[in-house]
Amino acid sequence: MRIGLLGGTFNPVHNGHLALARTALKELDLDEIWFLPVGNHPLKKEHKLLPFDLRMKLLGIVLSAEIGMKASTLDSDQENLNFTDILLKKLFQKFPDHDFTFLAGMDIVDELPRWNNYTWLLKNVRFVVFTRPGEKHEKLDKLEYYSKIIFITMEPVSISSTDIRRKIASGEKISGLVPEAIERILYKFYSDLK
Repeated sequence: MRIGLLGGTFNPVHNGHLALARTALKELDLDEIWFLPVGNHPLKKEHKLLPFDLRMKLLGIVLSAEIGMKASTLDSDQENLNFTDILLKKLFQKFPDHDFTFLAGMDIVDELPRWNNYTWLLKNVRFVVFTRPGEKHEKLDKLEYYSKIIFITMEPVSISSTDIRRKIASGEKISGLVPEAIERILYKFYSDLK
């Protein structure tokens, strides 16, 4: 099977994540997209991170309405830092017949050298980065690993989990930013985290 891996905190999952996953399924001819919420992100120390079980529950609700998408607990370790290279080694061992593609947004391109064992990652897994139409790569194309990344253009979806949390904290609406099925749950839980 051809599997797209979409990792992150999903704090919370939103319509931008879904748009990227739908585009990847179509453009890359993938069989499935696996959403991999991280238990303990090495580069993000968020104060208001929803508990892992709740983030999994929200993904379950959202992805039940999607074809070819599922949530996975393979990156759920909350005691230790979760590194992508370790996750992929586990995946290669557990699913030797699968072909994995790592999906991400433009923000990871210049951040890659901060990733644990990033040179191994670039040699052993296909990285596909989604860009906006007309987005310039001038600075990025000077990076030594730029040619190892596949870039796919998709219509921009200007949504971020940070913005959703900020809107909830200030009492603003988040309609259209997240799937309707989880809106009320998000208001309750992020309000409780204040």
